[in-house]
Amino acid sequence: MGYMMTLMHLQGVADEIMCKAFPTTLKGAARIWFSRLTPGSINTFKELSAQFTAHFIRGHRYKRSTACLMSIKQREDETLRSYISRFNKEALSINEVDNKIFVAAFTNGLRKGKFLFSLYKNDPKTMSEVLYKATKYMNVEDALLAREEKPKKRERQEDTRQDQGWKKARKGD
Repeated sequence: MGYMMTLMHLQGVADEIMCKAFPTTLKGAARIWFSRLTPGSINTFKELSAQFTAHFIRGHRYKRSTACLMSIKQREDETLRSYISRFNKEALSINEVDNKIFVAAFTNGLRKGKFLFSLYKNDPKTMSEVLYKATKYMNVEDALLAREEKPKKRERQEDTRQDQGWKKARKGD
């Protein structure tokens, strides 16, 4: 609880004063947690300490709201796979799980393209459905990319052979 609070407690300072002094020692997530407490819901400093300990020390972390998901956008050069990974990482920090909000936020952040069109067309209801469709879409993309790369390799090999043939022909001249 901090040195100041411990010192006040040892000196026998009244609960009311300790409860009023307590928020001045808080920062970040702890201050936000304190500001969300219902006024008049805590009667003693012991209660306040117990709630604080239960919330922070026992591993309960401050979670973000679903509104932060709406700010996640797929970048122009970002692959679908990378966007999904980044979106899921943020989604883990959300307290309430509501599939409609997750689907809406994910869709809202996607770049315009075939996958977004596919989602609007099929209207998935859960993130599981969205991720299933995304996996299928990424697999197709990977297969098409692999097909495109094979002819490029053949062209490069043929160019190399032609260059070697040209060099041999020039030596014979």
